[in-house]
Amino acid sequence: MDANEIRRLIINLIRKGSVMKVDLTSNPPTCRVSVGNADDPDGEGLQTNWLPFLSLRAGKTREWNPPTEGEQVILFCPMGDPAQGVVLCGLSSDDYPAPSDSPDKHLRAYPDGAIVEYDHAAHSLKVELPAGATVLIVAPGAVNVQTKTATVKADAVTLDAKQTTVTGNMLVKGAFVFESGMSGKAGANGGPAAIIAGTVAVSDDVIAGGKSGAHHTHMEQGDGKPVSEPL
Repeated sequence: MDANEIRRLIINLIRKGSVMKVDLTSNPPTCRVSVGNADDPDGEGLQTNWLPFLSLRAGKTREWNPPTEGEQVILFCPMGDPAQGVVLCGLSSDDYPAPSDSPDKHLRAYPDGAIVEYDHAAHSLKVELPAGATVLIVAPGAVNVQTKTATVKADAVTLDAKQTTVTGNMLVKGAFVFESGMSGKAGANGGPAAIIAGTVAVSDDVIAGGKSGAHHTHMEQGDGKPVSEPL
């Protein structure tokens, strides 16, 4: 092995390049990397064959976030042989600059404009999705949210459940509409079951104490005397 060959092997141990192509259907998924100027006969440029790229985890716990064309990477070549290389992704570049310069944020930015950001100085988690995006959470057991206050802002909210229980007081500031009847009782401390300030308009009848408000009768007690209670 001459000096030039040794030099070439040493140079190829660790190289910086950019992703040319990605094949996500191969097993394992692979990419091709361009290093330097491959057309310069006097240079050290090269274009690799299909090589695997590193993921944070690839065992029982697996993570999927493949590289994209143009992304800057580091090429590790055991024994200086690019045919055995593996690709480490994640170098920022002019084409793909870092999405933040804050030392306090853990941020992930997506090509559609979505951002997941945690600011550990402000103790603030932000998930921002583009227009038309949706969120789906599937938890067959239960979903529990514990917080001091919660605010939901939406044009419409649907609770599709066989039973909905509210354990505390409820204030409805808009119109309250129901379609399948309503029933209730007074609280444990007694008092009226309902107090309504204002006029109550009923289109049919009102039953109070088993007596019809619209169709009850009274027993006459004599001229000028009060009638009996409703019969």
